[in-house]
Amino acid sequence: MQLKYRLDEIPKGSTLVLSSIQWFVFTLANVITIPIVLGQAFGLSQGDIALYMERGFFVAGFVGLLQAFIGHRYSIIEGPAGMWWGVFLVLIQVTKDEGGSLPMLLREIEFGLLIAAAVFVLLGAFGWLGVIHKLFTPIVSGTYLVLIILQVSKSIIDGILGIGFHNRSTVSPEIILLSIVLVALTLWLMFKGKGIIQSIAVLIGLVVGWALYAALGLVEAPQTKAPAFHLPNLFPFGPPKFHLGVTITCVLTAIILLSNLIASIQVFSDAAQEKAGNREYNRGSLVTGIGTALAGIFGTAGMVPLTGSASLVSLTGIASRLPFVIASAGVALLGFFPVIGQWVATLPAPVGYAVLFPVFGQMFGFGLQNYKRLALNQRDIVIIALSVVTGVGIFFVPATAWLGLPPVLSYILDNGLIVGIILSLIFEHVIFRSRNKSGQSS
Repeated sequence: MQLKYRLDEIPKGSTLVLSSIQWFVFTLANVITIPIVLGQAFGLSQGDIALYMERGFFVAGFVGLLQAFIGHRYSIIEGPAGMWWGVFLVLIQVTKDEGGSLPMLLREIEFGLLIAAAVFVLLGAFGWLGVIHKLFTPIVSGTYLVLIILQVSKSIIDGILGIGFHNRSTVSPEIILLSIVLVALTLWLMFKGKGIIQSIAVLIGLVVGWALYAALGLVEAPQTKAPAFHLPNLFPFGPPKFHLGVTITCVLTAIILLSNLIASIQVFSDAAQEKAGNREYNRGSLVTGIGTALAGIFGTAGMVPLTGSASLVSLTGIASRLPFVIASAGVALLGFFPVIGQWVATLPAPVGYAVLFPVFGQMFGFGLQNYKRLALNQRDIVIIALSVVTGVGIFFVPATAWLGLPPVLSYILDNGLIVGIILSLIFEHVIFRSRNKSGQSS
């Protein structure tokens, strides 16, 4: 889609209002799921989960504002990284297997996030991210985007089918029908809508879906009463506590998440028709470090720039910074009102999955576009095949298969995304290193 508003341009009238609302809802849709899942996994009460979500809103919105003003300065949503989510779930399982304490683990994660934050801050402060960026050639970035979508595809399809919704363990025909309607509506608005309607296709889909589920009695009211106003607590689970295994795991995760940061800036700059340089990467890393530190201080999952932001820009044609800033400020303010966040969380998960399904598909397309920039000779095909097939294959290996290994190795080897990225880096820059300096390869 041709851009209607570039990064520094200001949308007019209703377009500004509605695009701000769309960024707001899109941000919430990317933030609300993980606090709920993690809160339940950590054994938190409903009231504590509401506060956990409150702090997540505040950190996500505040870091988004920092990025827009002093970081990479792009309209890229900050949200809980799926990789941090996976790390926490692995650490929970390891803690349970070892008979450890989950409340103590929460304090150890606080410490681990603070140390991981230092990695991002140092890279940004000393300008080293530009050097690391050179490692992420089209073949590595493409592999990352393809693998991350394949990794979350099961969750997406489960959500669209209604598996897990209201504790259902089987496919729900009525949910499937509603999901088909919402996917079709969203796609139709994206490709056939005119003007502002096309630009807010995701927002319209979410509102229509929420209304349909409410009319059918599928929206559950909050079971407990959250406070109307509440300041986010500092170190809500207690003072940070050092644990070597948890800290090493968090630092390794931060290093791997550099690929997420780099890919998000790369993909967004392409979608917004902007040129990203070392300045954007280094400042983005610095603010991501601040955001990771805030996640440790406020006891939330680590925040990272989300690649899906580029998909929204590509589908709406609006890359303007102002609507994003307004939306981020709204999300941050939401962190002071747990009762509002509690009601926002009643958005049925299948609605979010169905409406955002085309957005996730767009991310997969970005990965293919990276591959399209390659010569796709025998060398490129071997690297892509070995990296992607290995990564996808690991998705199907039971987590219990790695329990005999040290926790750090267990986490790394159980994550197909990490293994695939590591393999692509090794193949691209070491084993099959090319002498061609044209920019296609190393």
